[in-house]
Amino acid sequence: MSTLAQDVRYAVRMLRRSPGFAAVAILTLGLGIGATTTIFSVVHGVLLRPLPYRDPSRLANIWVDLGVGNQSLPAVAPGDFRDYQEQATLFEAFAAGSGSNAIGATGVLTGTSGEAERVDVIPITANFFTLLGVDPAFGRHFLPEEEAPGGPAVVILSHPLWKRRYGADPGVVGRTIRLDGRDHLVVGVMPERFRLLLPAEAFLITDAQVWTPLQFDYRRTPPRNFTFFTVLARLRPDVTLAEAQAEMDGIARQLRAEHAEHEASDMRIRVVPLQQDVVKHAEPALVALFGAVGFVLLIACANVAHLLLARSTAREREIAVRGALGAGGLRLLRQLTTESAVLGLAGAAAGVTLAAFLLSLLKTLSPANLPRLADVEIDLTVLLFALGATAVTVLAFGIAPAIRAIRLDVNRTLRAGTAPAATPAQLRLRHVLVVGEIALALVLLVGAGLMVRSFQALQRVEPGFEAEGALTFRIALPVRSRPQADARRAYVDELQRRLQALPGVTAVGFTLQLPLTGSGPLQPYAYDEATARNWESATSDRRGVSPDYFAAMGTRVLAGRVFDEHDLSARRTIIIDETLAARVWPAGDAVGKRLQVEQAGAGGDLTAEVIGVVEHMRILDLTRDVRPQIWVPFRGFPSGTFYGVVRTGSDPASLGEPVRRTVAALDPEAAVDRVRPMTAYVEAGLAQARLNLVLMTGFGLAAVLLAVVGIYGVISFSVSQRTREIGIRMALGQEPARVRNLILLQGLRLVIPSLALGVAAALPLTRLVSGLLHGVDPLDPLTFGSTIALLG
Repeated sequence: MSTLAQDVRYAVRMLRRSPGFAAVAILTLGLGIGATTTIFSVVHGVLLRPLPYRDPSRLANIWVDLGVGNQSLPAVAPGDFRDYQEQATLFEAFAAGSGSNAIGATGVLTGTSGEAERVDVIPITANFFTLLGVDPAFGRHFLPEEEAPGGPAVVILSHPLWKRRYGADPGVVGRTIRLDGRDHLVVGVMPERFRLLLPAEAFLITDAQVWTPLQFDYRRTPPRNFTFFTVLARLRPDVTLAEAQAEMDGIARQLRAEHAEHEASDMRIRVVPLQQDVVKHAEPALVALFGAVGFVLLIACANVAHLLLARSTAREREIAVRGALGAGGLRLLRQLTTESAVLGLAGAAAGVTLAAFLLSLLKTLSPANLPRLADVEIDLTVLLFALGATAVTVLAFGIAPAIRAIRLDVNRTLRAGTAPAATPAQLRLRHVLVVGEIALALVLLVGAGLMVRSFQALQRVEPGFEAEGALTFRIALPVRSRPQADARRAYVDELQRRLQALPGVTAVGFTLQLPLTGSGPLQPYAYDEATARNWESATSDRRGVSPDYFAAMGTRVLAGRVFDEHDLSARRTIIIDETLAARVWPAGDAVGKRLQVEQAGAGGDLTAEVIGVVEHMRILDLTRDVRPQIWVPFRGFPSGTFYGVVRTGSDPASLGEPVRRTVAALDPEAAVDRVRPMTAYVEAGLAQARLNLVLMTGFGLAAVLLAVVGIYGVISFSVSQRTREIGIRMALGQEPARVRNLILLQGLRLVIPSLALGVAAALPLTRLVSGLLHGVDPLDPLTFGSTIALLG
């Protein structure tokens, strides 16, 4: 140990005597280790760390597939949910949650002073939190008898709402709060770190601020194709996923035999592990970025290996003297390895510091499809990874110089008057390192170029609406304050009139759900014998809108007209998008035709008249068209919550406060939130593509910088080794220009094969990131050509 301490002191002293070398090596390692540690911390926190529930490996999400090309969502019919509970034997329990409209909740929370606030209310079964294995921080769970229709009005509060609105007072448990104009007893408060983690497709329930019992009347179960329960399940300890899936396949067969709706759609049930379901959208991007940052670390290792090789050449005489004084090969190897380890630890410290900064920056970007990002941190596992990466890099960049040093010919070195020139083997090693660096840099730069081209293509996407100039907001009003449909329609009409009167407003529209705010209701339709016989084989997105909604959103009407007051009566009319029109009536004569929108046997007229065709809106995903769309008249607010859109020729943000005042003046109980420009939703839709662009471009530029430093180091070292030769050449009359060309040609001999090797590596690897691209081919010749030219 005393000898080791001596080695460490000597290593530190040697680094202090060469501050330039130490600074470049530490910064290079810090960049590689820091970038790698940052991405690993996200991979660990998002993909690898188990969900924060009891035995999360036994938790599953239940998906229902209703035929090829039709609905495939984690959404279950209430009757099916009860059948799961009664028939399944390989599960400990099933629990369900639904949208707030399942219990008629609006989510308007009022206090003693009468201020109104919109909160997210989610009804759940009494065993929901027990199935997850999470207990309230204060109070208790819901009781089974509180699930009964018309049961007691009780709530459990989220920790953030309890802390913000009720001052973190534990005494709130047992008191009543005013929710939707009705007193509710607070029976519990959830823990601070509790988050409900579900896949994006589980649009029916989210991480709520207020939880209530799911008081659903199963005696009035709707048809089995009305799927509005999100169902979670817990497998028994000795049951495998395959066994659970086999049992649910049997239940699906029985349900198809018993219910015509399921038979027509060929309904299937899937048991999906909850962990896999939550992270599946983030996994491809994170795996690709982790591979990219690994390339950066390899390039950093190669650069430090260059530095150490050059340094070992300069120290050959010192090492030879040590050998002559009796130092054995293993002793020299340990000394040089210790120096590499000290260098690596300093680089690791710089890397962890950089990782902490980059992680905070990443959280600021806050991409929507990175679940659990707020909980990602530099914890013990991440630090151990950083140390492991440091150990690997120390071996990678330190072993070759150390082995070369202990194989030194002591007699030859001491007899030489100057440091000997590098041997051909040493030069070949340096050349191999440079070729590898440039090839890896080209792969990363191609990836960055593809991300840039993809982001440019995304920004040119026509979403089917004009986000600029549109202000959006959400309104919540207790339904019981206006139980009659006519009263709700009158409220909407008066609100539109007052908003229309605001200065600068050109159009006002209302809808039940804005674009890019998640999935929504689906509308099966039929247009021929095959689709009518196989009901739900053709499905569209269904949205309710007011007559001026398309004008407020800036959506073009391609044929026919929009809704008017007559359409808000009993007459059944719809507007369809251009995608559905082209599918059903390719001749372009959709207006005036009738489309079947009800399953045979529903009674009454099964069809609706098409009165207009509008351009297709990308309401779910900016990167792709998902389903055709059917628009129906907005007849008030059946669930008490709806969205408004106000179009103006000025800055939309300037209308925020006037809109709030207008809504409050019409009804003080109305709660307004999410007042934001439509461009904010578009920006959020681009967040993941922007994150991929920023990270991949950053890695690419870092790789180029490191590769430039590497090739400069090799050429510089070569020139220093050939100084005497160059002097003789010039003394014999060779012109300086020819000397420069000689050196440049030496560099080109490294660059050209490097680029060829990089292209060969990039061709297959770019296909791995094809799922992250939009509007650009993974083998895009412009990207490859410009990248080769730039790097060359």
